[in-house]
Amino acid sequence: MSDGKWTRRRFLETVGAAGGAAAVYETMVAMGLIRTPEAFAGPPDLAPDHGKGKSVVILGAGIAGLTAAYELHKAGYKVDVLEAQHRAGGRSYTVRRGDIIKETTGTEQTCMFDEGPQMYLNAGPGRLPYHHTAILHYCNLLGVELEVYNMMTRANFFQTESAWSGAAMTNRRIINDTRGWISDLLAKAINKGSLDDRLHDVDKAGLLSLLASFGDVEETDDYDYKGSSRSGYAVEPGITSCGRLLPPLTLEDLVKSDFWDHRVMQSEEYEWQPTLFQPVHGMDHIWKGFLKKLPAGMIHYGREVAGLHIDREKKKVTVRYRHSGSEQHGESITADWCISTIPIPILRDIKDKNLSDEYEEAIKEIQFAATCKVGWQTESRFWETQNQMYGGISYTNQNMTQMWYPSYAYFSKKGILTGAYNYDTDADELAKLKPHERLVKAREEAKKLHPDFDKHVRLDLGVSIAWKQVPYQLGGWADDWSCKKEPGSAGPIPNVLLKPDGQFWIAGDQLSYLSGWQEGAVLSAHHVLDAITQPKRRFQAAPAAIQETPGLRTPPSVRRRTRGLP
Repeated sequence: MSDGKWTRRRFLETVGAAGGAAAVYETMVAMGLIRTPEAFAGPPDLAPDHGKGKSVVILGAGIAGLTAAYELHKAGYKVDVLEAQHRAGGRSYTVRRGDIIKETTGTEQTCMFDEGPQMYLNAGPGRLPYHHTAILHYCNLLGVELEVYNMMTRANFFQTESAWSGAAMTNRRIINDTRGWISDLLAKAINKGSLDDRLHDVDKAGLLSLLASFGDVEETDDYDYKGSSRSGYAVEPGITSCGRLLPPLTLEDLVKSDFWDHRVMQSEEYEWQPTLFQPVHGMDHIWKGFLKKLPAGMIHYGREVAGLHIDREKKKVTVRYRHSGSEQHGESITADWCISTIPIPILRDIKDKNLSDEYEEAIKEIQFAATCKVGWQTESRFWETQNQMYGGISYTNQNMTQMWYPSYAYFSKKGILTGAYNYDTDADELAKLKPHERLVKAREEAKKLHPDFDKHVRLDLGVSIAWKQVPYQLGGWADDWSCKKEPGSAGPIPNVLLKPDGQFWIAGDQLSYLSGWQEGAVLSAHHVLDAITQPKRRFQAAPAAIQETPGLRTPPSVRRRTRGLP
């Protein structure tokens, strides 16, 4: 500054010039300009009689609602849970034989999978990242047995009409041949001195050695990429042959395939990096574990919220509800606090409520994402016997988007495939079709990955779910708050919704930066529980700089965290 005065901006710029982005970040943390996440330290530690004489009504028996109910009940609060559906779990929905999938269009599907603990489709969440320590804590606490979920195998496919004559190509060839060509080109550029202006402080010999290993190129061959055993063999090694390598995929075809824009790199993203887990015999074992710990009668099923009145003077909340499907308002319940975990689009549509204007404006901003899944029972595990796929995901640029292969019951006779999992406009397109038509479409597209797919499935053994059309859900997850203005952008959660409106709170993954993940649901519940049980702790508003750290990339949006898209 010309006057020589130090400003905060000038100070941070000076720190950055001296110590780089890392030094700026640590300085901003120390100055309180960035709210850093705390490591998960467990739920609130409350005495068993902490809530004696106090009451809470919870709207919704999904993961957030059950987490809150469990902890409050354990601390002696009187808890009532109102759930509009006739089951708990919310979007944590595991479909088995006899289950009926209803949609707002009036369609119904009855699942006809074979009986058996391994014959199920996780129609909602299907995996637990290793760093989602809060939900893993409850799995351990509730005795939920876990097994490894295999996100990716090098035998999985990617298929597009833009390359390889529309044939499905294995992940190992795409990834390793791409690395080979990148190493080939970069090594040649380094040797020609084309990058000297960027490499003046870099050991070139060391970098060339790195590239030789990264891409499996030969230093003695001028780093020409000629293929690699990493991409597989045309003739497998055996007794009479040491094997014959596959010719490398051409760089032209790799670029034309556009594979990087179709989730092939998804397993490199933080949310999907190994190791991931899944409950043995279905994701619903988590919420069933909660139910075993809660007293009978605490959850009132088939209760649809019809009205909400906050008495700010008496510090009470009254919820009026009716039996699902009924027009009669029915009964009411009054409590010291109300925690709403029902999807915000449902809350927004409740006409009879007296939320503050700030709250009403904020909840108008949230939009829930469209997403669909298709599940198939197969009469053989052909992906194992024909393609050596044991778990993982194949991707395609078709409407179906991806196919999941089960990470359990290997080498058994039958299996359940997730035959489509799509989002956004693809999901909107699939949702418009009748359930039978969805299956026909998904089956035809699956033949692009597995040409004889129709020989292994029957239409009567398939199911689909369009989450935008599921009653009392109306979507798969909450998109970014600013998504209405800039699709895919990351915006901060409005602070007003992270605080109470009188004695009324909103919780759920919909109010977390882990929207669409059960971890977000648990952490949101804990945020509300901390505030209710420890009211002297002041809420720390998120500063505007929470999403921006000088010198570092902006954290990814919900689009990237839920869809794996760049």
